[in-house]
Parts: sequence; C-alpha cells; structure tokens
Amino acid sequence: MFATHLRTKKSLEYWQVEKDSQLPTWAERAFATGGFHWNGERLAIQNVGGLLKMTVPIGDFMVFNGKYLKAVPKAKFLREYRIA
Repeated sequence: MFATHLRTKKSLEYWQVEKDSQLPTWAERAFATGGFHWNGERLAIQNVGGLLKMTVPIGDFMVFNGKYLKAVPKAKFLREYRIA
C-alpha cells in the first residue's frame, strides 16, 4: 500500500501495524529474519531498516522508502500523508 507525503510529494510504502493485516514484503522479510516480533500489543523492532531497537503500538504506521523504515504515530500519519 502506498501513501504520498504531502510536503515532499514522495510516494512511500506503508503498513498500519496490526496483528491480522496483510503484510508488505519488507515486513514479511523482517518477521522471517527476527527483526520484527510481537510483544503483547506492540511491535518490537530489532535492527531493521535503520531502526535499532524500539516498539511501536498497534494502530501506528510503519513507512518504508525502499531503504529505511520510519515509525509514524497514527495522528501524524493522517495529518501528513494521503493514501494513494
């Protein structure tokens, strides 16, 4: 799924963090290699896409530019991105 960043006009791939949603290929790869795993109601990230160690709550968004990942809170995503 793609969204356009309103300021830069770049089209970026995104995933809303949900346990039972369809995963983009980069997220599937991260789960397969152990970079992503579920920690209760949060997505735990360990050294993937430029992110070293963090957790992201369910409902927030992961944005991927082809090389790096960025965690974006839901309110900020809705304010700064438009789904393509």
